[in-house]
Amino acid sequence: MEKIAVIGFENAGKIVKKYGGRAEFDIDVPCRTNAQNYAYSAVFIQSNQSRSVIKSWLGNEHLRLAADESALAAEIDFFLGIPEPLEIERKFLIEKPDEEMLLRYELCDFADIAQAYAENDGGRFRVRKRGRDGDFVYIKTKKIKLSEMKRIEHETRITQAQYTESIKGQKVLYKRRYLLLYGEKCFELDIFPFWQDKALLEIELKAETESFALPPFLKVIKEVTQDKAYRNSVLAKIYGIKH
Repeated sequence: MEKIAVIGFENAGKIVKKYGGRAEFDIDVPCRTNAQNYAYSAVFIQSNQSRSVIKSWLGNEHLRLAADESALAAEIDFFLGIPEPLEIERKFLIEKPDEEMLLRYELCDFADIAQAYAENDGGRFRVRKRGRDGDFVYIKTKKIKLSEMKRIEHETRITQAQYTESIKGQKVLYKRRYLLLYGEKCFELDIFPFWQDKALLEIELKAETESFALPPFLKVIKEVTQDKAYRNSVLAKIYGIKH
């Protein structure tokens, strides 16, 4: 069952009751360690919370800000796949930023990622190790393509042993992912060890027409949402390290 943290909403308890049995919710819990942060599959924070509260949760890959309880319900619905589990994202090729500059940005954190693509009787899937400083989570993801921007996505937590078994004989792609908040949107910026002059920036959306502003301190080369050459599965084939 998904474990979700909800922070800063007056009537959060009433809202989460309707999801009984679909997820385990913790309300207004503090975050003090990476391990605690990674224990949650998603974190939803009221956007008027202090920067210190938001920053404490920033390492969570599914951190989202919501202005009010209606927006909170929409975010939870989307995360839990109601009515269906979708991933909608746009991707940009950018000039590689100065990583020290990123870390000076107040609402920025990072995690190290290793991921590989494998196949079994159930089809093709991705396994990922994500975390830092000795604290990691392991995730298995299956995707069904609907368009270049939109996919049906199923994610499950797995054990370290399951991850290790899945990457045997596969090429593993390594990257450092910076998570940064700008304009109340969470952007994912991937730095790869094999590129010295470029990086990838992604944003996950709830609708293909959802508007957003790109961080002005990042230099966009071009949008590559529909360019297969910049898919992580393709990069893994070219640059991945075989295990």
